[in-house]
Parts: sequence; structure tokens; C-alpha cells
Amino acid sequence: MSILDWIHGFDRFDGRIGIKPGLERMEAMLSRLGNPEQQLKFLHVAGTNGKGSTCAYLASILEEAGYRVGLYTSPYLTEFNDRMSVGGQNIPQAQLEGLVARLRPVVDEVSLTECGRPTEFEVVTTLSLLFYAEEKVEFVVWETGLGGRLDSTNVVTPVLSLITNVGYDHQAILGETLEQIAAEKAGIVKRGVPVLTTATGVARDVIAKTAMETESPFMEGTRDFRAERTAYGLDGQRFIWSDGEVVWEDLFISMLGAHQVTNASLAVAACVELRRQGYELSLQAIRNGLAKTKWAGRLEIISHHPLLMLDGAHNPEGAAALAAALRELVPDRRVILVTGILADKAIPDVLAPVLELADHVIVTAPDIPRAADVEDVAAVIRELAPLLTVQTIPSVRVALQTALERVESEQDAIICTGSLYTISEARAVLMSE
Repeated sequence: MSILDWIHGFDRFDGRIGIKPGLERMEAMLSRLGNPEQQLKFLHVAGTNGKGSTCAYLASILEEAGYRVGLYTSPYLTEFNDRMSVGGQNIPQAQLEGLVARLRPVVDEVSLTECGRPTEFEVVTTLSLLFYAEEKVEFVVWETGLGGRLDSTNVVTPVLSLITNVGYDHQAILGETLEQIAAEKAGIVKRGVPVLTTATGVARDVIAKTAMETESPFMEGTRDFRAERTAYGLDGQRFIWSDGEVVWEDLFISMLGAHQVTNASLAVAACVELRRQGYELSLQAIRNGLAKTKWAGRLEIISHHPLLMLDGAHNPEGAAALAAALRELVPDRRVILVTGILADKAIPDVLAPVLELADHVIVTAPDIPRAADVEDVAAVIRELAPLLTVQTIPSVRVALQTALERVESEQDAIICTGSLYTISEARAVLMSE
């Protein structure tokens, strides 16, 4: 059995298969391993959308400032080793194999206790902590997997807690209301540890209340820091960042969409707070780090001729952000939409924002059991947009080939979206060809 077969052989917590949420299994494994997490400094990032991008900005800036940085994100887009990296380099396979050999007997031991058998994400998270401790990183940029309060990553006390936006996602696990979901995200807040957020409305109120209860300094976007976008296009966008004390003009990011300015603003605010704590982070490091940040599968341009973009929007808020960006970036183009979505998502709400911009839709499906049936998705599309032409092509590869064949002019654009799993498959196909 390969190490990936071993890792993927554990149950995944999806709210349906009876795994009890909790941190007991993580704590039991880490205790037996000597608590490697206690050697590390973390920037813990939660939220519904924008977590990965915010983490990417943070890691890039810290690396520009000369720090040795570990980055932990999920899911992976190209290969499993993408999930954990140091200095922009994925964990080497040989090192991963060595860490698995170290962890296996611990997993077996914990599985026999009342804690029970760990989940796949718990195993991967523990492996990453062993990796970062072994590499003696100075910071770990630490993305939650799902929620926050009972997420496997919530076994650390970070230097900062960051929460991006909060929207409807994973309701079966996190709760049906925004207040409930926000409370789960706010579960990463630790007593006395500063918390920064770009969440708004009732979610912001829940996070602020948690910060007050834990006596944690609280900083929110628009009140304590803000970003004003000054230019945007397919080559990137520029903005001004300010916090009442400093004003930094002409910051540049290559990532697209107004929501990415919000994510970058949160990352900059975190870096300013780190400066206040005594860490060395120059304005030039912040500028360079922002400009160099790339994050695959988020309004990522794969080709300009024709324009082909990948975006992992998989919930209503993500789809709305994608639609807003496309209205700005491709207002007069004929759009061929390739979409593959998961069955446990709010399919009509994820589809509706982008269908308004589509001229033709190809429904496909990622090669995983959770994928929604293409005919079921097509039926939803026909109900939402009866005048749209819709094709169903189960293979992502063939769906992309068909989309390319339907291109009629240089003004056409192909947008592939619906799930990060779909984007992962699509990206692998396109990069190999």
C-alpha cells in the first residue's frame, strides 16, 4: 500500500458518516508525538471564501521579509504534496514517507483508545505539523479545513487569528444560520490573541462578541483598515491601503476580482499588526510579496487566446464574487461556461449568478463520488435559464475540448468553475496539454 493509499484510506468528515467532531484525536496524536505544534508560530485563517488567497498573500509577504514560512492549505489542486510547503516548495516525497512512517504507529495506538480512529484531515494536519517542526519554520500560515471551533487545525495558539468573509456553506455541519456558522469560524479566536476580519453584518457581530469575551484585540475591515481599488484589468489590479495611521499607495496584485483586494487588505492588516508586535516587515517586503502572490484556480488565466479562466467558486458567495469579477473583466465577451459541481452544494444558488453571464453551458462532473449528476445539474440550469443552450459531458477533459471547439472568435471566453475538484482536474488537463 502506498502512503497516499494509506492517507486516503481514512474516513472523511462530511457530516454524514457518523464521525464525531472534536479535537480529542488530534490532541492524542500530538501528545504522543511530543506536541510539535508548541515549537511553532501560527497565523490561523478561517472563513467561508478567500482563506487560501489570504494565506497565499501572507506567506509571500513573510517570505519576502526573509522569514522561513510553512504554508498549510486544502484541498490540493495539482498533487497531494501541494497541501504543505515551506518557502514555496512542496514537501518532498521522501520526507513525506518518513513522516508517515513516524505517524503510523501513533495512529494505530490512538485508534485503539476511546478517541477512535482519526479522520483523513486529522492525519494530514498532524503530518504537516511534524513537517513544519522538522523544518524549523519561523511562521506557519495555517488555513482551517472546515469551520474553526472543532476543526483539526484548532489545536494551536496562534500569533494572530484571521477570519475572512462568512457565508452559507457546509450547513449540515456548521449550522443553518449565519450566526451559527460565524460562531464556528470564531472558534479559532484565542484569549488575548488579536483577531482581524473582513466579515460583515451579523457575522462580524458574532466575531466581535467572541473577541470581547476572550479579551482579544479586534480589528475589522472598513473601520480599522481599508483598501480602495484604483485600477483593474486582466493583468491585475492596484489599490491604496490605509489604517488611519499609514497610507500606502499603488499596491499591486496580479490576482483578479474586487474580492481579492479585500483578501489582500486583510493580509496587509495582519502584517501591520505583526510589525506592531516587533516583527520586521518592511513596506517593500509587503509590496513585493503582494505583487508576487499567485494562487491557482482563483480567477486564474490559463490562456489569453482564447481567454480561458479557472475559478473554484463552489458556494453562493464565491459564485457571486466570480460573477461580479466577470462583469468587470469580460463585459462584452461571449461566455462559454463549463461547470462541474458537488451534489451536497446549494446547486441553484451556486449556478444562478454565473448563468446570467453565460451564452452556452457545458455541464461536467469531477471524478469523485460527491459529484452531482450532470443531468440533474442540467435540469436545474434549464429551470433557472430556459433560453440557455446546455450540453452534458461527464468527462472534464472532453468538456474542455468541446468548449474550445465552440469558440467562434477572439472575443469568446471560456470560464470553468463550480468546484475546486473540477478545477483541479481541468488544470491538470490544460497544463499537460
